[in-house]
Amino acid sequence: MPAVNFEVQWPDGDVKTYYSPSTVIRQYLKDDHYSLDEFAERISLAMNMASERVREKFGYYCSSASDELLQINAKIHRLRDLQFSGNVRITHIN
Repeated sequence: MPAVNFEVQWPDGDVKTYYSPSTVIRQYLKDDHYSLDEFAERISLAMNMASERVREKFGYYCSSASDELLQINAKIHRLRDLQFSGNVRITHIN
């Protein structure tokens, strides 16, 4: 199953690369800007679908996708707590 790395620039200026076990991430994210709420919704759907694809192929969910989603959600919650209102930018998907 082809994995995908994608780079996110957060509203606080932080840039981080994340991992998806499936190319399905490309259906949910583009090289674009998203509000924090829209990104939260899209990334949750994308990573859950990626994990489901792993389950369909190998019989188990992808723990790496779950771990990445936990890290992303933690960052989203920190930004919300700090009242950041800028956009999340997807700078690269490979």
